[in-house]
Amino acid sequence: MAPGLSSATILLSLFLALFYSTYVQTTILERADGSVTPLSFKSKQCSVLDYGAVADGKTDIGPAISEAFTSCAKAGGATLVVPEGNYSMATGVTLSGGASYAFQLDGLITLTADGSFNGNAIVIENTQDVEFFSSNGLGAINGQGYLARKNNSGQNARLVRFITVTGLAVHDTILVDSPTFHLVFDGVSNMETYHITVRGPDVGGTDGIDLECTDDCYIHDFEVTNRDECVSVKTPSKNVLIKNGYCNHSGGMSIGSLTADGGSSEAAEVSNITMSDIYSFQSTQMLMIKTFPGGAGAVGYVNDSTFENFWSYDCTYGLDIDQYWESTTTPDTGAVALSGLTFRNWTGHVDNGVSRGPIVIRGSDIVPLTDITLEDFDMWTLTGNEIIDQCKNVYGTGYCANSLALGATPTTFTVSATITATPSGYVSPTSPAWGISGYGTTDPIPIYTPQVFWPVSASSSTTPAAARAATTSAIVSAQTTSTIAAVDQVAPNLTSSDFPVVPVSSSAGATLFPSTTSLAPSNVSEPTTLVPLPSPTLVSLVAVCRTNSASASATLPAASSPLPFGTEVGNSSTWLLELSGWVEAMIRLLEK
Repeated sequence: MAPGLSSATILLSLFLALFYSTYVQTTILERADGSVTPLSFKSKQCSVLDYGAVADGKTDIGPAISEAFTSCAKAGGATLVVPEGNYSMATGVTLSGGASYAFQLDGLITLTADGSFNGNAIVIENTQDVEFFSSNGLGAINGQGYLARKNNSGQNARLVRFITVTGLAVHDTILVDSPTFHLVFDGVSNMETYHITVRGPDVGGTDGIDLECTDDCYIHDFEVTNRDECVSVKTPSKNVLIKNGYCNHSGGMSIGSLTADGGSSEAAEVSNITMSDIYSFQSTQMLMIKTFPGGAGAVGYVNDSTFENFWSYDCTYGLDIDQYWESTTTPDTGAVALSGLTFRNWTGHVDNGVSRGPIVIRGSDIVPLTDITLEDFDMWTLTGNEIIDQCKNVYGTGYCANSLALGATPTTFTVSATITATPSGYVSPTSPAWGISGYGTTDPIPIYTPQVFWPVSASSSTTPAAARAATTSAIVSAQTTSTIAAVDQVAPNLTSSDFPVVPVSSSAGATLFPSTTSLAPSNVSEPTTLVPLPSPTLVSLVAVCRTNSASASATLPAASSPLPFGTEVGNSSTWLLELSGWVEAMIRLLEK
């Protein structure tokens, strides 16, 4: 790079890269930016301590939050702050209206077992341009659901709920032991959520993240331990990207439940959903789509969606689609139409591949699944030596799906495909370090241990990839890695010692972090770091991509010879996708 590069030139280059990535004809999902304005525009501090809160673990913080919002933050340009400390909450709060504010949760809020919550601890509704976050990694809400379950107190508070919010960022927060759901989004748009840790009980009805996205939502880098849905997409939802998620002893990822029996006003509307790089340990399923029958013919839809790069260790089900959810068989007069769905690159194993194979699809007799793609299911069974994939009324390509000739009328059918040999090149997964066997139902759940995947430093910068890589070497071994490429844009007079990431060498599996030889666990990983360098005019963007393109070049320059910015390597559209997301993040970082 030429000497004397200004920050304006760097930003221009980043903008051009972002522009080019959107110009390329790919199926890249538009990503949400989250909160519209940076925190520097919300500089007025509204501390709950100035409105009656006391960090003594006894005084109800609910009234102080309400007053700090109404008197200070609601007008905008402000941040409502819950400082470090232990707070008790006995009354739920609803923060309605206002705009352009932030909620900074740096302390621990513990709900009482007999509080008055009316179903929710904290509700933020009817607003726009909101950021809800922790700046120190200690921001947490403990629902103490175990007490409600032991004492039958009836305390049923969702921990955090957002209703009709446009322009929303939620990040770096720990949610523990809700008596019911942990994080709920109803009717949100232009939303980004990341670095969320959910630690729930080993019981149903305790969803990790529930999403109803009216348009443009991005959820990434999250970890959920519970026994119900990890992330559940509800209706209506469209243009959603969910990636880099860890479902730990969970119910797994899901869409639904959806009904066809409620008439057109309640018809399911779910489209353009992408789930990618999802890792499940001893979960009920890797992914479930669940619908109830009813109505007349096709009522509502789930369509044009992709589910790729799923990994499993000892899950009960792999892909589980049930259009007769909860054994509901009447009225069998119609169904939610499922079409244009792609399931690609699934690895790992299920617990018993005969009783519940990696692919189990119970499609409607009235509205068969159409245009379904099943591709690269490199999966096996932990118990036994064969698997049975099952498809009922599934038209498409791959495995147990049937083809449908042009103009032909679908008919009902069932296919059971028994497989007695492991897939070629199959690598049995190893139990990951992050896997645990649940938290029980009647004991307190730890809040800060084990350490969250995405620790926040004192300066609020995060290193998600490094945190993940230290615990996921087993996952990486199960993924196909054919090419590793690095693209560096480096300001002048910098050496390799200025980088928190070791430069990539020419061999696959190169050391990316000083402390580990594993890679971030995804076929296409996020860049491993995004940090401002000492001088404000010096910026480094390091994008490390892994592709599984067989045609990608296997020859890369040595560590001492980084590729020039913009060089096309491997799967260029994939690289551009990852770069564009980090360009957006870099611009937001520089704005702060």
